[in-house]
Amino acid sequence: MKFLEKLFSAGGNTAKKEEIGRNELCHCGSGKKYKRCCMEGDEKKRRKQLGLA
Repeated sequence: MKFLEKLFSAGGNTAKKEEIGRNELCHCGSGKKYKRCCMEGDEKKRRKQLGLA
């Protein structure tokens, strides 16, 4: 699994997403915690990129 993540993480801003903790403010600027705002959508996008969804 780590191999696939490294393989597909070459493009995009995935590094920024990995730096965001669940309880930190969301990167979209809503003022909500990441886990309550964009985390689910970001995870769906990441799984789709990896071909897991």
